[in-house]
Amino acid sequence: MGSKGKITRRRALLAGTGTLGFGGAVAYLASRSGSSAGEYVPETSHPSDGTTGFGVELAGRPIAGQADAPVDVYYWTDYLCPFCKRFETETLPKVGRNYVDAGDVRLVALAFPVIGEYSTPAAVWGRCVWETVAADEPAAFWRWHGAAFDAQERNGNDWATAETFRGITERTAGVSLDAVEECRQSRGDAVRESITVDAELARSVPFRGTPGFVIYNRESDAAGKITGAQPYENFADAIDRVLDA
Repeated sequence: MGSKGKITRRRALLAGTGTLGFGGAVAYLASRSGSSAGEYVPETSHPSDGTTGFGVELAGRPIAGQADAPVDVYYWTDYLCPFCKRFETETLPKVGRNYVDAGDVRLVALAFPVIGEYSTPAAVWGRCVWETVAADEPAAFWRWHGAAFDAQERNGNDWATAETFRGITERTAGVSLDAVEECRQSRGDAVRESITVDAELARSVPFRGTPGFVIYNRESDAAGKITGAQPYENFADAIDRVLDA
């Protein structure tokens, strides 16, 4: 992949070497046209369990794509993160159509609540939505997920409240507010523990903020890392290289 973007093995990546060489500052400033390609709802989405070769626990995590896709993309996000919203609107729809729906990539959404006071509660809302719909209507989670990013306001995090997320949940087709509230009350501690596990793994990669991505070939153990709201072309190049590793 050249001196600035090489594929590494899992252990080397976790030791902090061999990342895909896309500069963090550039990543956060990079923007396409500024237009939105719309929310992404995957053709296939499913619950899973176990731990991947990279050390990602799958139970309770939203997963898009086919279970036997050769490459995993682990996506650490925060619903309060404006750069995550940029990725969601400008890049994810293309990655989804061209790689996830095509059967090449399995996308695993992980929590890394680092932006504001409501980052962790927002992550709990998302996990509980997934837990209540994953078995019967997983697409409902992705509709909720897109609506949560749509709710972001341009300045500050004052919009992120229980009332906001309650309204998003109530308005999302296929999601039961009562079921999600029950999950938050009865399983909140366990869900927060799973979020802590995700955050600890993110820090070990290491990531300092969101969004952060690891692209992992489950057969060859090859991996690469992307930081920030990169344009689609960078993701396509990185995925293609890890696919071929």
